[in-house]
Amino acid sequence: MKIQKLHMEDWLADNQSVEYNLAESGFQDFSLGEFLGLCNENIAGLGGIDMMNPDTRGSLGLRREILKCYTNAALENILVTVGVTEALFAFFNVILGPGDEVIVEYPEFQTLYELPRAIGCDIKFLELSDENGFVPRARNIRSLITPKTKLIIINNPHNPSGSVLTDEQIREIGEIAKENNAYVLFDEHYKFLPLEEGTGQLTSGFDICTPFYNNVAAVGSVTKCFGLNGLRVGWLLADPGVIEECREFKHYLTHVTPPVCDYLAETALRHKDIVIGYVKRNILKNVELLNDFMERHRDRFEYLPPRGGLVCFPKIKDRPESTSFCKELLKTRGISLLPGESFGMDRYFRLNFGIMSETFAAALRLMEDR
Repeated sequence: MKIQKLHMEDWLADNQSVEYNLAESGFQDFSLGEFLGLCNENIAGLGGIDMMNPDTRGSLGLRREILKCYTNAALENILVTVGVTEALFAFFNVILGPGDEVIVEYPEFQTLYELPRAIGCDIKFLELSDENGFVPRARNIRSLITPKTKLIIINNPHNPSGSVLTDEQIREIGEIAKENNAYVLFDEHYKFLPLEEGTGQLTSGFDICTPFYNNVAAVGSVTKCFGLNGLRVGWLLADPGVIEECREFKHYLTHVTPPVCDYLAETALRHKDIVIGYVKRNILKNVELLNDFMERHRDRFEYLPPRGGLVCFPKIKDRPESTSFCKELLKTRGISLLPGESFGMDRYFRLNFGIMSETFAAALRLMEDR
């Protein structure tokens, strides 16, 4: 298997320590002390963690907390993984083979199409744009699907645009998959962050589609939405038979989730209303500031307000590409934005509003002065 370079990683690594990092895709990371304090947990609890090899499916406590986030799942539908990438790696290798067709949105997080491509699959891109609100249309999926289509991949909320599908749109995608005997995978990294008041979460495609179709899977995590990017705990939901095959595949990868990470992920989900409430108080302010900023500068940017997650994808009107714009902001203002070239979209840039609201406001003021 030969994997293509992940385009965004050099930019993110080189500019991780800038004063205003708006290039990432998760909420600003907590320190361990900050996180435990927010959850009203004592750090002494870490001393009781048994460092034995845990269950390769993930601890029972963590899987039970994950289960509470879904309505149509059971424990046998859940496999805990070291990050969502491991879940995707195992799932793709279990269900896909050379020559299979995979339909995936574009622009999209590169892993979702490069891993199937490395397996030998034929990739068919479901093109998203400003004109369709970066939302996949059922008719466009139908135009791409053939008897060779093995998998449809849907990212909801969408990275990098922040668009969100309705339950009815998700249901229709599941029905298309069923009609064509294809799997459908929902990447739901931002499930916990619909951009509205409260700590409610978006309905999973797994919950919507499994009542009428078995070949449905979803991935999620406690990294991006919870300010715990370094924790690297994710999960896969799928039919129990697929989960067991993926578990066997995981035995050749990380084998188990480290007990400390498992414990902290369980803690995050037990206190998800507290953590997500804190995150929301910051990002809803930021979205309001961002909407006002983009309205004032609509002569320079085309902008669709995000509806979920932590990122958006503005388009630059007065330049043929975004890299020079991002490099200029980095050099003169200490602000890092991710150039759209990372997604194959030259005139766009990804902007993360998942930082403390005071810091975000300061970054926008610097951009205003530019």
